[in-house]
Amino acid sequence: MNNINNNKKLYDYLKKETAPLSPEKLDEVIKKEKRIKEKLKLLDKIKFPKLFYQLQLSLEMIKDYKNKKYRTIPWRSVGLVVLAVLYFLNPFDLMPDLMPVLGYTDDAIAVAAIFKSLQEDLKNYCVWKNYNVEKYFS
Repeated sequence: MNNINNNKKLYDYLKKETAPLSPEKLDEVIKKEKRIKEKLKLLDKIKFPKLFYQLQLSLEMIKDYKNKKYRTIPWRSVGLVVLAVLYFLNPFDLMPDLMPVLGYTDDAIAVAAIFKSLQEDLKNYCVWKNYNVEKYFS
């Protein structure tokens, strides 16, 4: 039952947060890049390798989209990537990040679900950047 409640909370959170997505959210992520990278350093790269690499990839993609270097991705996908990154940054999400291991588990689940739904768009970006797709999506 607890899983159902957490899934509903996550769904409600995503629904609420995607409603006001705008191009200004790109700027918000870019301005918070340093904080995002600091939080990434705290993430256990061994336990969450996909999350670690996909979040780094997402930051690059957001900047390339903003700078009009990469525009072959739908705005909806860009918006969801922005949402995933901002969710990762939020320390007061479903399970506070102050709780060792468990605090990042909800981040990993939520962000993984978003990235899974956008996998083809993100893979295309990897190909465009000439990156090894398997590093991000194994």
